[in-house]
Amino acid sequence: MNTEGIKAETLLSLYDIKENLNVIMEGVFSRNYSEDIIHIEHDNDSVNLALSRNGLFHLLPEGLFFDEKMLQNVEKRGFDFKSKYTEFKKQKKEIELFFQPFDTAYFNLNLDLEHKLNHVTEMGNDFFMEFLDNSENETSNEYIAALQKMLPFASQMKGNVALLVDILKNVLSVEKIKVRETAYFSSRFIIYKDGLTKAEYHAMDYDLKQLFVFLRHWFLPVEREYDYRIKSNPQPFILKESLILDYNTYL
Repeated sequence: MNTEGIKAETLLSLYDIKENLNVIMEGVFSRNYSEDIIHIEHDNDSVNLALSRNGLFHLLPEGLFFDEKMLQNVEKRGFDFKSKYTEFKKQKKEIELFFQPFDTAYFNLNLDLEHKLNHVTEMGNDFFMEFLDNSENETSNEYIAALQKMLPFASQMKGNVALLVDILKNVLSVEKIKVRETAYFSSRFIIYKDGLTKAEYHAMDYDLKQLFVFLRHWFLPVEREYDYRIKSNPQPFILKESLILDYNTYL
């Protein structure tokens, strides 16, 4: 499995790790030759995780911990660089161990967030619907109920009339919807539905009136006015056929 570019929290969230997690931040320099996870080691009841990230120690000024000239042989005669360097490495290791619990706690917060995001993904749009107040958003209108599931994407969809037409075709179970400009900054959705009786026409018109209030609020562009009409495809005038003014006939 190629894990390049995948962060450690994403990978670990796929597994149920019950051991204690100890996180070691090796610094971003390691990113030049390593993925986010450098290595994982199991040690009795704990897991040691080395990451190519900066920890708290790397973010703080070095002057807080070391003399910037401690490895320079400028004024001292017979300066033992090797022993000084060994001392420096020992001090650095001790400081990193001191900050390790803080780095581990921060990583665990991100890991908990990743678990929650996975849960949201598994639930889909139902997670968003939990935040809606049922008393205000429950509806018997089947068209609105279907479109409510698209609310998480309202910001991306708003104003995209062509996309909305395709969605409405599925929601309304019709094959053809046209959008026509009726006046300056005004447009109309022509919804074609054949074979409606007078009762069916009035029922659909009532539901569409509520639907378009919902659409104007969430999905339609604010700079234009939109209304709708239900139409039947053109048919010849035949006596005794069911005709409804402005639906399948007009003066």
